[in-house]
Amino acid sequence: MPGIISGRAWLQERHRFLQEELAKDPAPEHRAVLEAELAAVDQELGASKQRWWRSLLWGTRPPT
Repeated sequence: MPGIISGRAWLQERHRFLQEELAKDPAPEHRAVLEAELAAVDQELGASKQRWWRSLLWGTRPPT
């Protein structure tokens, strides 16, 4: 189906967007929000990477 992307691809795009927004030197309040979301995205990217390897190890269906 067109328009549907995997969760990992969305997270990677969101990570890139947040980094670009931080590079624009936002206001301190906005910077704190961006950094908090970037930390959450980084954590989720790490978790999805672990799920991917676990699925390869155990032979289950890989996560999206």
